[in-house]
Amino acid sequence: MASTLFFMVVGPDEGVLAADTLDSIMACEPASDIWMLDDCTTDGTYELLNQWAAAHPGTRVLRNPTRRGYRGIATSVFSLLEAIAQQPPVPDLIIKVDPDTFLIATGTVDLMRRRFAEVGPGIVGPYRIGANGGARTFGRLRRNMLLDLLPLGVHKDRHSVRVGFPFWAGYLSAARRHGYEMGEHVLGALSGMHGDTLRAIHDSGFLAAIPDPYRALTVEEDVLLGLATKSVGHQLIDITHDPAEARVWIQFRPPIPQTASALLERHMLAVHPLKASAEGEAMRAALRARCAGESGATLEKK
Repeated sequence: MASTLFFMVVGPDEGVLAADTLDSIMACEPASDIWMLDDCTTDGTYELLNQWAAAHPGTRVLRNPTRRGYRGIATSVFSLLEAIAQQPPVPDLIIKVDPDTFLIATGTVDLMRRRFAEVGPGIVGPYRIGANGGARTFGRLRRNMLLDLLPLGVHKDRHSVRVGFPFWAGYLSAARRHGYEMGEHVLGALSGMHGDTLRAIHDSGFLAAIPDPYRALTVEEDVLLGLATKSVGHQLIDITHDPAEARVWIQFRPPIPQTASALLERHMLAVHPLKASAEGEAMRAALRARCAGESGATLEKK
């Protein structure tokens, strides 16, 4: 039987936002399991996540031993993926979401599975096609990766020094043989990894190779997973191959240049980012009823 697992890394002040997103997942994709990683928070977020998990079977909460933050997000995500890979059987589909991602309607899981059936294993999500239908570019990330290949450089915080080559340098030649372009990746705010891909990346040693702390300009976990996926010969896949038929609105930074009504009229399945701001909360409130209607459940603002 096909299995799906959603996972999320949650930091300080993101507990309420994360719980609302988790509610949207349960409303739209109720057959899925959920794993969460708390980034060693001390503001009540960890307790809130455990409270949510206690009410939802199939949910697991892990916790970082120390705070890693944004610049340590790759270490956080990799540790969570390692834990998933070591829990047989590995799910057929592993979907990463951010706390500020919101599922609007049922269909994300089916759409990702269809794309894997068409293309093969790998990572699926917003890849070369942006939310507005335009082409995504990877120039800044390509430059950072090239700078990271120098034997001495700076960390993303611009204060720490990096000495030696990054852990991923040894995987680059294999990725290049499979057509990898420096910096290319699927946006991690909503990305699905095939179970075979997780097993292959885990077996390659890539996830365990990241040092803690890891210092480089290329700290984004989705960029590093793009390299890892190509290094094992798997594909990066657009969740929608036709820009005119986009089904998710996933962009890097706010604001969302669409109203909730426009997203619903276009039958969008998910949106990112909806922050804990007045604008984000207003759009969540407008979309929450749609999720409840899909599942027959009642979603209330926590």
